[in-house]
Amino acid sequence: MQEGSSELRVGIFVTAAVLIGGALVFAIGGSSSLFASKVDFEVHFPSVDGLRTGSPVRIAGIDVGTVDAVEFGTEDGQVHVRISVREDGSAFVREGSVASIGSKGLLGDQLVDISIGEGDPLPEGSVIPSAERSLLTSFLGQTGTDAEGILNNVNRATAGLATTLADAQVQQDLRDIVHSLATITALVHENDGTVRRLLADPEMADDVQATLRGLRDTSGELNQTMRGVRRIVGEVEHGDGTAHAIIYGQEGRQLLGGLAITAGEISTLLRDVRTGDNNAHELLYGEDGRRLIANLTTMSNDLREIVSNVRQGRGTIGGLLVDPSIYEDIKRLVGNLQRNEILRSLVRYSIREDEARTPVPRPEAAGGDAPRDEPREAPEDP
Repeated sequence: MQEGSSELRVGIFVTAAVLIGGALVFAIGGSSSLFASKVDFEVHFPSVDGLRTGSPVRIAGIDVGTVDAVEFGTEDGQVHVRISVREDGSAFVREGSVASIGSKGLLGDQLVDISIGEGDPLPEGSVIPSAERSLLTSFLGQTGTDAEGILNNVNRATAGLATTLADAQVQQDLRDIVHSLATITALVHENDGTVRRLLADPEMADDVQATLRGLRDTSGELNQTMRGVRRIVGEVEHGDGTAHAIIYGQEGRQLLGGLAITAGEISTLLRDVRTGDNNAHELLYGEDGRRLIANLTTMSNDLREIVSNVRQGRGTIGGLLVDPSIYEDIKRLVGNLQRNEILRSLVRYSIREDEARTPVPRPEAAGGDAPRDEPREAPEDP
């Protein structure tokens, strides 16, 4: 009895350990959906590239099932792959869905990748259309598809390039281009020109660099100037200054109206001068104006001749201005007159005679009699 109870306890313990271990394996391995409802489908491939039973099935990159069997078909010679998809994922297996063989990475296991269709969901047991991928595509996934397209484009481009290069005229053109480049390179290398100096002369390189700096500084100053202009334009447009009032305000309209009136009056005045019978018209267009201009021209010529004679010392005025001896003579004469007693007496006599004359009556002032002229005092003798 004791031995039987011990074996029973051991059996219960082992069974519980197995159940707990299995639950842990399912939880850790992500196989908690082992007991979920599944829908079976079938895919036919010409080659499975190492796909095997138990490989994952993905829809839009999400694991939704596994591969149940991989076997050859008896009629079409293709590989029939039976897959099971969870019920929640089978709703995305629709008309238009395509199954293909993909990979988890460069060295990963193969899997079945199903695209999401746009029609009605496929019934259970339906055959999903397949799309064949190259080995590069199976390694790289969508990146491999893009790379394959790029390679195809490169192949088409190189095929066209090869056809183009096979043309004799194209080959001749290429030879001419290469020859021209060789000639230009030789000229640059052998002659001391601008290009060679740019390549080999540090001083010219510094000059070019300084010029570029100047252009950069000029561009910066131009940007600052443009910012200033934009700021001024903004102030004129939105401010309340004189410029804004002239351009956008009532004062500007009044000013323009005044200018228009003034321009009209000036136009009328000029028309009257040109066509009317007035002094201005006669002065500008008549015989009197021509005679006046002729007289002014004659006067100008005479005045120019007189000034010329004066500068040359001709005549009395010219002699007074140019000849220093005449100046000295006049100076001596004035000095002799001041020292002559007879002349001084005559001057005093003339002054007394002027004082003895009857003064000229002045007009009466407002509000009274006109004041009488009082006798002026005689000036002192010179």
